Parts: sequence; structure tokens; C-alpha cells
Amino acid sequence: MRKYVKLARTTNDVRNCVLSYMCQHSATMEDVKKKLASGDFKTTENEGKSAVWKYFYIVVKADSDEPVGYVQCKGCRVLMTYDSKRTGNSALQRHVDRGCKSPGLLQPSITTFTSTSRKIPQQAKQKLTEKCVEYCCKDIRPFRSIEGGGFVELAQQLINVGATYGSVAAQDVLPDPTTVSKRCRELATEKRKKLVEQLNDVLTEVNSIGMTTDIWMEDYHKLSYMTITCHFVTRTFKMISTVLTTAAFPLEEAKTGENIRREIIRLLTEYGLDMSLLNKVVWVTDQGSNIISALRPYRRLDCQDHLYNTVMRHTLDPTQLAQDAPTVAETLQATKALVKYVKKTEMAALLSKTVIQMADTRFSTVYLTLNSVKSVYQELREKLNNRAEGWRIDAISPDVLDFLVEFLQPFYDAQRELEGDQYPTINLVFLWFERLKRHCNRKTTDSPYQAIICERHLSWILRKVEIQELQKIATFLWPKYSQFRMLSSSERDNLHLEVRRQLKDLHNTEEAAEGPAPKKAAVDFEEWENVPVADATDEVERYSTHNHAMQDERDVLGWWRDQQLNYPKLSVLARGILAIPASSSSSERNFSAAGRTIGQKRTALKPSTVDAILFLHKNMD
Repeated sequence: MRKYVKLARTTNDVRNCVLSYMCQHSATMEDVKKKLASGDFKTTENEGKSAVWKYFYIVVKADSDEPVGYVQCKGCRVLMTYDSKRTGNSALQRHVDRGCKSPGLLQPSITTFTSTSRKIPQQAKQKLTEKCVEYCCKDIRPFRSIEGGGFVELAQQLINVGATYGSVAAQDVLPDPTTVSKRCRELATEKRKKLVEQLNDVLTEVNSIGMTTDIWMEDYHKLSYMTITCHFVTRTFKMISTVLTTAAFPLEEAKTGENIRREIIRLLTEYGLDMSLLNKVVWVTDQGSNIISALRPYRRLDCQDHLYNTVMRHTLDPTQLAQDAPTVAETLQATKALVKYVKKTEMAALLSKTVIQMADTRFSTVYLTLNSVKSVYQELREKLNNRAEGWRIDAISPDVLDFLVEFLQPFYDAQRELEGDQYPTINLVFLWFERLKRHCNRKTTDSPYQAIICERHLSWILRKVEIQELQKIATFLWPKYSQFRMLSSSERDNLHLEVRRQLKDLHNTEEAAEGPAPKKAAVDFEEWENVPVADATDEVERYSTHNHAMQDERDVLGWWRDQQLNYPKLSVLARGILAIPASSSSSERNFSAAGRTIGQKRTALKPSTVDAILFLHKNMD
């Protein structure tokens, strides 16, 4: 430009030179815009020391990162010429001070807030990926932590802050850990108060809710924690299963039944549960003698998951099996030893599928181990033969392995289904009991060892699993099985009488809530009064004799929600009984979360903070 101006002899010549230059330069700028859009050019951060580069990208060739003589404002996205060898940064600084008025992202355009489909440059994504790597490696966090709901919400909030207030230092935005800890406990207190209010409301409306509890010791401080999880169905027939508390058990007290009961009562009272309604709570726990003793004054059911785990612990006892069915005992022992060996060698990485190790206390893993070995049996044999170690698999009889996998699968399926807490499970207890009994019946084609395994499982099922009346009523409240065809006519009649009794109790509760009882005569001849007779208007009679259609046979609560007008009393009874879980696995799963909270990092969190974290883990919206 200066060269052309020096050659000009008149003012008109100068003006013409300037106009000519601008026209040529404008065309070049349009070309830059097109190449930015096509991806031939890209924008990148400038490593210059000047503070002005906080507000500008430099435009470079995409394939070589060579500058093309342009920069782009981060705020208004305008392109400006820039040559580092010939000009300084004054023009850029003037744009920031006078022209742009919105340097960086301090005052983003309205499209920043309204557009939801802005394309993020690949360069920005790459830099973000690198920062995620730094986060995971510096803080020793799992790679999958960046896809967790909490992390994503935090990242979104940080983006929102940046969009509103501009490019600010992260240290000025992120709170102190102590502040987070304090707010964690405050938030848990606020949400727990609302939860207890909801529980009290539900308890006044229905005959029952479920609660599970268990005790666990953490390894760091050797503190014992007791979790109480509540299960109920809302007025909209939504299943709620959530932790009420995970409290440290007093160190100075032994875990006797009396002490456990005292601690449960203390916690429920402290959190504001209406203790006059505690008789409506149905507890579901394992068969620990201290837990049974603690809850003896209240309604309690055995955890089905623990019951079937106990059944398999006895039926698969290696000492007894070695006497009764040595072939089975040998296959089980050899499978367990083989998996342990594979896990310790490089062979595990060479298999097409992972083999699963057998746990010492969770007997559902016996099925998982056997099934995993069955799925790669031929691969294992080939690889072991190549290593001259075929003897490690020779003791595993293929036919015994196939039988055990097929036989144990229903037990595994039953445990998995009965430990759910997002859908009703108590209605499944009686059906799985009948299914597993039938599954264990001997067949005429069974070999001797197969017959022994069937007989042992059937014997222990009948010895350990006892179906309670509540569990039968829950199955009756599953419309698909309302006729209860697996019972005799007398058993069905008795069940209907019990349902009517519970409906009457529910009706009396409703009347008491509505107002005072009607006045009675001075002389009471109640024993000779007329009694209601079941007829076509009786809900139990109508419900049990009708063949109900369900669009989704598993959506039991949805069916009762839609049938409230047809069966008003039964629908309220269903809300109460179907809320009771079949197992106490929900409380045990909270201990797994506790292990991640205070176990792996061996932190010194206060018990009150642990309680708050685990409560919010289950109760965050």
C-alpha cells in the first residue's frame, strides 16, 4: 500500500490507489471466509505475549498451520488483517477498546443464548479432550467420570457462567472444598425433611410401606454403618425406593438386637417420622439373629435374595457334595481353580470372552463362573493343550458343566429379578417359589448326580423359604394372576377373607380420618347384627372373577392407577402392599456406594458427611 502511494503524483492518484487496494483486499477477505467455512483455513490461539491475544484468534492454513495474514475477534467474529513482521498490535487493541466493545466472551451476541446447534470447532474439542485427560490423570479419576450426570451438570453450569460473565478464572468460580462439604450436609437436611414429610403423608393413606436395613463396616476407621432405605408408592402410583439415612453405629455399643432397635427408633424419631404409624412399616432384612431380634415387635419379612443364597450355600457345600455327587464337586472345584489360574496369567487377555471368578459368599456367582467357562470351553482347552497344561481342564466334565449352567440359571434369574427396587417385586415372590420348586422336581431321564442336585435344592427350598400371607396378597394384586389358580379353592377363599379384612381396616382408617365415629346405642348387640355378604358389588369378588387385560403385564402399578375408579379400595391396598420390596438389596447397594466414597481413597470423612453424600446420591433430582 505504501509503495503505491509513494508512486502517486496527485491527491486523486492517492485516492485511486487506496480504493484499488481496498477492493483487492476485500476480495481476499471473502476468500478467507469461504476457506474458513470449508475447513481449508482454521482459527487457532496465538502464543504471543501481548494481552490483546486473549481476544483474537489467528487464521492459519488447516494443513500446515501457516498464518494467512488475518486474525478473528473472539467476541464479534470480525476478520482483520494482521502481519506480524510489518505491523504491531495497535489496530487490534483499538478494535478491543473502541470498536468491539465485547472483547472475548464478555458480552456475547444474542445467538450465543438462542442457538442450540452451534458447531464447535474441532480444535476446541481437541483441547477439551486434552483437559479431560489432564483431569483424569492429575486427580486419578476414572475416564468414565466425565460422562457421569453430576460431572456433566457441573460442566454445563460452568459454561453458563462463562456465557453470562465472560472469560473468568476458574479459581474465582469454584468454591472451597469446605464450603461444598458444609452445603452438602445442609442440602441433605433440607431434602430429608421433605422426604419424611412425604413418608408421613403416605403412611396416613395406606396400610403399609416397606423399609430395609443392614449393617456394614468400613475398612478405614473400622466404623459400622447402618443404612435404612424406605420404599413406598406415591398417589400417582410411582415407585419410590430411596435411602433415608446411613448412620454410624455407636462405637461403644455391641450390635445386639436391643441396641439395634434402639438405634433404629432414635434415627426415625430424630428425622421426624410419625412413630404412631410405625406399625404400618414392613421391614425386609436378612436372617441375622440380631436383626430379627431387633425387629421382633414389628412386621418383618425375610430377604428373598438372602434366602436363595442360603439355599445354594447348603446345596453346593463342597464337603457334602463330595460324598453325595463327587462328579459335580470335582467339576465345581476344577472350574474355580481354572478361573483363578487364568486370571493370574496372560491367558485371560487372549480369550474372546471374560471368565468370571467365583465369590466365597455370593453364590449367584457360581452360575456366572460356570457360564463364563462354558462360553469359552473350547478356547480354554486349545490354549491349555498348547501349553501342555490340559490337565487343568480335564477335571471339568462338559456334560456336568452344561447341566449345572442350565439348572442354576433360574435361581440366578430369580435373585436378579427379586432384588430390583424400581418396580414391584413382592408380587414375584410366590411365583418364583412355585417356579423353582417345579424346576427342582426330578425327571425320569435324570442321571443319578442330576437327581441328587435336584433333590438337594428342593429340600433346602422347602426348609428355608416360607411364603407369607402378604406375599400371596401381593401376587393376588397382580391382575394377571388375580384368580390364583395355583391355590386350592379353600386357600383362595381364605386369601379373599384376608384381603377383605385388610380393606375393612383401611376403610376404618379412612372413616376415622374423616370425622368422629357414629354414636351407638346404650346396649350393644353387635354379635347379632347383619353382616355384609359378598356379592357382585364387592370389589374382591369382582376383581377375582374378572379376566383382566394388561397392555404391559409388568406395569402393575400403572394398571392400578388406571383402575382407581373401578376398584377404589383395592387400589389403595395395592399402593401399600406392592411398595414392600422382596429383598434388602437396596440397602446393600448403598454400602457399595459407601465403599467408593470412603474406601478406595481412604479419606477421613466425618460420618455425618458420609451420610449426607449417600443420601444425596439417591435423592438428587
